[in-house]
Amino acid sequence: MGSLEKKIKDFVSEQGVEVVGLAGPERLDGPPSLDPTYTLPGARSIVSIALPMDTDAIYDWLSKSSKSNHELDQIRKNQRTYRIGKNLADYLVSLGHQAREVPANTDYRRSLNVVATHPSFSHRFGAIASGIAGQGWSGNVMTMEYGAACYLGTVVTDAVLESDPPIPPRYFVDTFCVNCKLCAKTCVSKMFAEEGEEYVLLNGELHPRGKRRNIDFCNTSCFGLHSISSDLKWSTWGEHWINGWITEEPDPTDRGKIHATLQLKTVMAGDSAPRYDLIRHSTSKLIPEELMDEISEERLPQDEPERLRYMMDFTRKIGVIKGLRNPYPLSCGNCALVCSPSLKETAERYRTLVESGIVVPGPDGERVRVDTFQEAVEMRRKYPRRVSVPEMIRDGLAMAGLWYGNYFGIEPKSIYQDLIYRRKLKKALKEKGLA
Repeated sequence: MGSLEKKIKDFVSEQGVEVVGLAGPERLDGPPSLDPTYTLPGARSIVSIALPMDTDAIYDWLSKSSKSNHELDQIRKNQRTYRIGKNLADYLVSLGHQAREVPANTDYRRSLNVVATHPSFSHRFGAIASGIAGQGWSGNVMTMEYGAACYLGTVVTDAVLESDPPIPPRYFVDTFCVNCKLCAKTCVSKMFAEEGEEYVLLNGELHPRGKRRNIDFCNTSCFGLHSISSDLKWSTWGEHWINGWITEEPDPTDRGKIHATLQLKTVMAGDSAPRYDLIRHSTSKLIPEELMDEISEERLPQDEPERLRYMMDFTRKIGVIKGLRNPYPLSCGNCALVCSPSLKETAERYRTLVESGIVVPGPDGERVRVDTFQEAVEMRRKYPRRVSVPEMIRDGLAMAGLWYGNYFGIEPKSIYQDLIYRRKLKKALKEKGLA
């Protein structure tokens, strides 16, 4: 390993990161979101890092005992990976190179389809290219150390770096996922097909993952628009149900109807724009360190209602748009949360989730946990979540402003790269007899 590569790893290690990998120019051939020049013109290499999710907070989340602990871990760790990336980029600049950190999330390329959510640079693909992770069944990447329950960060640079050894494309799917696939069972919208693989082409190699029926199913459950499991025994932390999906499974091929249902439910929620804006602020903007200090564990109130009020004040300080009802915007992510480095531990996390009961709005809009679907129906009838038409209109306009203002447009280079990538993928699948 050259001196620059050692300097990078030593620097990252001093920042408290144990999992770091490098990928040079020969390792960055794949979908458009593996192209580092979108983030930094002239970039030729990347540095990838991973930080673990808080395991106790994961169990609090999966068991429905606490929502705030994992939400706070998300904010802190996403900000930490982002800030470490900035520190590393500044360090590389001080050594005479160009470098730039990639935001933790919600930094998407512009598209005519604003909900396409193609990242400026994919942390997942970067983690695979740099050798710190391999693709798992859910499409989340898995690290040897943390499974899929980790936060990723990336720095792109014009320095030509020596690549670290990659993990074989089928390693996790053939040695771990084949005996598990519990991640697929955690999706209340049933995004994953029961059988079959699909593939991502990276550096001429096919990386398998479970076949997806419709990616909008993931968007629906992750944003809390449909939160009840198909057997009606447990839920995510989302507040909403799509009633028609409870009685009849939607046709995954009817993309227009599913997309329209998602958009309508988003507007009916009444607070979708500020919830998304909070996610955007905590993942694609660096929050001043003095404000992050305010949500350190030492300074946070221990009383949950008081902590809720404290966090609402925090969201105002970081500039989230008005209309937020709750400072904890996340709802799901279960496919990554259950995935640990151990099959036994993964099974225990899954058991915790499916025995956790159902969360519904209760008195004063606070979420409450009940044991049965009938209890959940009665609670929703007793404490209906009322959203006025003016609130829906205001939220719908705000949501349109966020998405169209930040993500709408035409990017010829990305379109061209995607066409070339799809041709390569089709050819690779045909050569392997998978087309």
